[in-house]
Amino acid sequence: MKIIKVKTDSKNYDIKVGHDLLGSTPLKKLVSQKDILLIVDNKVPELLINKLKNNLKKSSSKKINSIKINASENNKNMSYLAKVYDFLIRNNYSRDCVIFGVGGGITCDMTGFIASTFLRGVNFVLVPTTLLSQVDASIGGKTGVNHKGFKNMIGTFNQPVQVIIDTKFLKSLSKLEIQCGLMEVIKHGLISDKVFFVWLEKNLKQILSLKPKFIERAIKRSIEIKADVVSKDEKENGLRAILNFGHTFGHALETIGNNKLYTHGEAVALGMLAATKLSESISDLDPKVFDRVHSTIKNTGIKVKLKKKIFPKKLIKLMQSDKKKNNSQLKFILLEKIGKAKIKSVSNEVTIENAIKNSLFY
Repeated sequence: MKIIKVKTDSKNYDIKVGHDLLGSTPLKKLVSQKDILLIVDNKVPELLINKLKNNLKKSSSKKINSIKINASENNKNMSYLAKVYDFLIRNNYSRDCVIFGVGGGITCDMTGFIASTFLRGVNFVLVPTTLLSQVDASIGGKTGVNHKGFKNMIGTFNQPVQVIIDTKFLKSLSKLEIQCGLMEVIKHGLISDKVFFVWLEKNLKQILSLKPKFIERAIKRSIEIKADVVSKDEKENGLRAILNFGHTFGHALETIGNNKLYTHGEAVALGMLAATKLSESISDLDPKVFDRVHSTIKNTGIKVKLKKKIFPKKLIKLMQSDKKKNNSQLKFILLEKIGKAKIKSVSNEVTIENAIKNSLFY
């Protein structure tokens, strides 16, 4: 087991990474004599949930309940969360309880939001079960729910007390889920660590095959990169925004497809291509970088073309409704080179349109 320590202004906590941790990782300090609620994505294998429950029982937890959710972007809203609040109130949970979120990125977002708002805040532990959530959504304390079709418009910053990353979960995932998770891993290399990105280029086959030595290194380094950024800028006042590389375009693609046409990973993949192409115009990025990013994404098996024709102007209009803008200007994360990103406001819509055309219609 590897332990990565996250230090923020509001809270310090450990991220534990290893294989088959659920039944063995020490939990007594966190849960002894406390009421526990597990918020569980209904796609998580029951066998793994039972391992966690048995560990909680051994750790002297008092009441242990679980509630299953259908974790989807269309259910990630206040109306759907009401049933979880109702369950907590009906079963007399107090401020001393601990909520566990067991599932992918949507489950992590929803759990963190519920924990930050129920009784003005209770402790929570995240057990991310997808590669994407293990390297992204479970780290950094961002919580959020969607509102009227716009992603994460209502949310908080709220750090967990612990994150447990059990790589055994990855064996239960589809090929597409692994590919989608890798998009966030690739993103971390592009914005912060050229050596890591080069290693990813060379070892994609072993990572996709979930070879323990390779997948654990990819997860660990990805977490370290994000944790370092979060420790310097917990509430996204500046530096942390670089973690949104590819997401301004990506979120618009998700919205245009009504959260059904593209998965988050697929949208981020296309978003990174568009942002890399835009970087050529705005940041004088070497055009060869786009070819490397395109090749790396393509080699994971993710589609690098649009599934449906879109009009660039419509995509830009959706981006203008997103959070990542500055007054009338759209705010993008652009690459100066592999391993170095910057935040840049762009007002010239023609330049943005051309980047979309030259990357997504590639």
